[in-house]
Amino acid sequence: MIKYPLYLVPFDFSEISESALKLSIDLAEANEGSVYLLNVVKNKKQKVIVRDKFRKLLDAMGDAKSDLIFANVIIGNPFEDIGKVADVLRPSLVVMGTKGAKGLQKVFGSHVEKILQNSSSPILVTQGKKDLEKIRNIVMPFSFTRESLQVSRFAGNMAKKFFARIHLVGSHDKFEIHEKQFDLNKRNIIKMFEENEISHVIVDLPREKSFEKELIAYAAQIDADVIAAAYTSDKLMPRPSSFLREIIENEYNIPVMTVNADEL
Repeated sequence: MIKYPLYLVPFDFSEISESALKLSIDLAEANEGSVYLLNVVKNKKQKVIVRDKFRKLLDAMGDAKSDLIFANVIIGNPFEDIGKVADVLRPSLVVMGTKGAKGLQKVFGSHVEKILQNSSSPILVTQGKKDLEKIRNIVMPFSFTRESLQVSRFAGNMAKKFFARIHLVGSHDKFEIHEKQFDLNKRNIIKMFEENEISHVIVDLPREKSFEKELIAYAAQIDADVIAAAYTSDKLMPRPSSFLREIIENEYNIPVMTVNADEL
């Protein structure tokens, strides 16, 4: 029987997806949840082959871990159907792996980004090098944009589920025209967290380096478990595409939760 919180893992038996599976098992064991492995194939012949591979994978894990895991194979388009399955299952997180800095652009462009475009579920991207038994500290950058408000809802849900604290980090902005909306977003986010009894703290960075570098350094300093930031199809909050990609490839291997703001 599937138990929630549920972690959906797009799984193709690669080293990348195995790292996502490991992290998902850590979370499921710590929070009495389940892991749902999903493989999308092109035809019935491939479906039979993958089902057999799943059986061997679960047998190799032993009863303790295999009891947490459900595996399914469907015929279709992975970039479209993973999002559809997520919309039906409503997982707490879709967990995906990336190779990190060297392979990031290729992996992000061909996999994570395309799945994000077809899903309204939050996605946790991991480099697979950080153990994550509990989520205690979530670092969430915010700015004057509407995406700040949208990602705060998902970060807040995660914090409440895992009894974690959110570290709200305001972005560097030199334009006075944005200050009013920035302050309004800040007040609205704090109000939402207070009304839902979500532990949070406001963080002011020194502004001596780029926002991305200071954000990642702060996350490492507090041993953050997750960084939460929104994704949009035409831009990434709060800066162009380099922002989210730099966070995902962070040298400390901190997993990054992102959600498609456009789908919301």
